[in-house]
Amino acid sequence: MLARQTPVAVAVSVRDLIGRSPSPDRPLAVDPPAPAARALPAYPPPATPPDAGGRRGRGIGRRRTAALVAAAGLASLITVALLSTSLGGSAITDQVNARLASAGKQATGYLEQVIAGRVTALDGAANELPVLALAEGSPAANPAATADLTALFTAETQSQGLVLTNASGSPVFRVGDQDPLDGLPSGWGASSARAGSLVVAAPSSLTAPAADVAVPVREGGGAAGGFLIERFSLGETLASLQSLAAAQGMRLLVLDRAGSLVMGEAAAGSGGASVVTSWTREAPITAAVDRALTSGAVGLDDSGSGGPDAYSPASGTAWVVRAMLPGSALATVSSLRVAVFSICAALALLFLVAVLMVDRALRGRDRSEAALIIQSAAMEHAAMHDPLTGLPNRLLFNDRLQHGISNARRSGRPMALLVLDIDGFKALNDALGHSAGDAVLRETAARLQASVRVSDTVARLGGDEFVIVAVDADPAQAELISAKVRQRMEEPMTVEDRQVPVGLSIGQAAFPEDGGEPAQLLRRADTNMYRDKRARKSTSGWAGQPEPAG
Repeated sequence: MLARQTPVAVAVSVRDLIGRSPSPDRPLAVDPPAPAARALPAYPPPATPPDAGGRRGRGIGRRRTAALVAAAGLASLITVALLSTSLGGSAITDQVNARLASAGKQATGYLEQVIAGRVTALDGAANELPVLALAEGSPAANPAATADLTALFTAETQSQGLVLTNASGSPVFRVGDQDPLDGLPSGWGASSARAGSLVVAAPSSLTAPAADVAVPVREGGGAAGGFLIERFSLGETLASLQSLAAAQGMRLLVLDRAGSLVMGEAAAGSGGASVVTSWTREAPITAAVDRALTSGAVGLDDSGSGGPDAYSPASGTAWVVRAMLPGSALATVSSLRVAVFSICAALALLFLVAVLMVDRALRGRDRSEAALIIQSAAMEHAAMHDPLTGLPNRLLFNDRLQHGISNARRSGRPMALLVLDIDGFKALNDALGHSAGDAVLRETAARLQASVRVSDTVARLGGDEFVIVAVDADPAQAELISAKVRQRMEEPMTVEDRQVPVGLSIGQAAFPEDGGEPAQLLRRADTNMYRDKRARKSTSGWAGQPEPAG
């Protein structure tokens, strides 16, 4: 708390500028300079006209002119034919590759959705204290934990087995017909503890694939006190791949890093698809799978003898979806070459002009679509964020608060709402001007953002009023957040060569203790904020006048 100082007469009442003692200068963050506009490329210079040297007879000149015209015409025809076939072939190849990449991404989406769901479910169970106690003790001593794990197993119809082990990997609790431990590789405990989860293909048939998922059960210090492992069926994912393979007329294979087949579907001639039941691992395929997993991007290959294919990595696993089309998919490229070379003598120039016009139109359309997308994104961001501080505005805050309350009500976890108001902001505005007030608001927003967790939301409701939605935060944790905010705000801000001490009044409300609806929480937090402001005014005394920096 500041010691009471003698009031100093300024243009406004500096008593309203309640804050902390000045500390070393802290320069106000400034926006980075806008990047320099990229210069347009220079227009290519005109071609040098042919040399007209030599004093020859009229006949020789005519023959030379005829030869030059013939050579130019032949060169133009060859150029047009090569350019047309190159552009057309590349376009067809790009379309085929785009189709493969799209199918591969859609297939990986099926995998990622299923696996992410199970990892999330297991992580949720692993984060419960009874599960950790069970891993360290015995099932008989923790009936609540065993009941939770049994409920987790029975809630997922595709689950085939669930095992809880201690830190050394020895099983403590089992449920289900199958044992997922027999499918885990050596060193699985260290891998899952380091990465947060481990997903491997279970030893099962290609017609009934399954996966083993292991997540660590964390102790207080973050070490793995045990592991939760589940085996669940990928039958629904296999059915989704079957529908996709039939619709796209291609083969879809899920491969692990070693190039082994996890599951696969191949399109049939009747418009359906069938399960791939045999597979031979090949070194080139294994290398392509490893490249896709290492880069994390889709790998395309249209040079293989079997036809073009794409390798799409599935996040959260060491698996890759290989999408394959038959070799006939690129047969149209050869047909295009024959067709273009057969008609290039008559239509070469027209074709070239048409290609240039189409290319220009497509480029213009792409630029227009890109501009519309950027404009739409900018408008959406502007509608949801405060233009001065870049924080969420009242509209986005209301959505975040309602969403946080819904999640807290559903999960039974606490949530806190903090309302913050800058002390004496009107006096500061009157004393230093609105530009200084804006600088204080921006710096306050930056300090609040730096004081909260990534999962929390800091918003500006208007004027000098800010709010923080702290998820999974009980009243004690909310007090810690308030203390951290106050600590960051203790350093005076340097605004227009003056050190300005800025204080915050903070009011808190907890869900569900202080209300179950947004309006109730806001009202309670606002009331507590004004109570805090009155207490700070009665105990802090007069704040000092803004001092020149340096």
